[in-house]
Amino acid sequence: MIFIYFLFLPIIYPTIKIILALIVKKYGKVSYDGFNALGFAYNEKKDIFYSTKNAWQKNFGYSHSYDVMASIGAMIIDTEPIKFHYDNKNWLITFWKGQYGMTTGAEIGVYYTNDKIVNKNTLYMPVNEEDMLDMAFTLYRKKELITEARAKHWWLAVFKLGMFSKPKHLVMDAEITFNNHEQLQAFLSSFKKLRHRKKNYYIIDNTFYFHYKKPKTRKVWTRFFLFETIMQYYNKRNVKLYNKYLSDTIDNDGINDSKNNQQILVNNFIPPILKNITKTKKLQKEVQSQNIVILQDDVFYKQGVKNEEVR
Repeated sequence: MIFIYFLFLPIIYPTIKIILALIVKKYGKVSYDGFNALGFAYNEKKDIFYSTKNAWQKNFGYSHSYDVMASIGAMIIDTEPIKFHYDNKNWLITFWKGQYGMTTGAEIGVYYTNDKIVNKNTLYMPVNEEDMLDMAFTLYRKKELITEARAKHWWLAVFKLGMFSKPKHLVMDAEITFNNHEQLQAFLSSFKKLRHRKKNYYIIDNTFYFHYKKPKTRKVWTRFFLFETIMQYYNKRNVKLYNKYLSDTIDNDGINDSKNNQQILVNNFIPPILKNITKTKKLQKEVQSQNIVILQDDVFYKQGVKNEEVR
């Protein structure tokens, strides 16, 4: 499995880069507005991305295989799932925290299924609106506050773009208010089987508070040391590239003003195949007509730079 992954690695990343480059070329400078189509919204004041209730991910639910595949997608995250039975359904509440590619983030997901017997292959679906829970969490990295979130949701998720973290350095102070005492007790009976220290959780009325630092659930097999080290190396590298080249060129003011300014293609993010294509006369004309600037590795884009000033 791992051999196959590294065999296709040189193809996967250039393909993604080509797609992103073409999107920028066609639609204008990258804007945070576009993340709405990915199931996220941007909070300018807190400088975070957060999940929306009607995100497309809602149609695909959750399965254990998603956590297995997450590492392959450069998401190195700690996972703590709690399965319990309540109201004739099998429920699943999962806590996540870690590095999601170029972002540091955390999640709480609430799902259930009508299946009488559940296992690792079970597909859980998000709870309906009437079964959503009031949830909140605060995320810290080495005791430094990163972000916080609160909402009645089925999937409370927040991500900080351009930040690199190791999961073990993240602490999530979470809280969930259950709809009634019976539901809370059903959850607690399963949670206690994980044997978290009693000082790391407590109950007030129907609200569960959890100091989540280290999961008790065993890591998925794709998170073995060598593979995780390689993925985190690329995550850290991409975060540095983003902060160096792109963070100041993305519109984050909530105004959709693409096509009004120069469009940017950073050389480091363009695969060799696309660099070679740019040498052709046809593409050179298209690049000029679309007002695209292909930056070299040591050039930092500033608003208002003219084409001839970029080498």
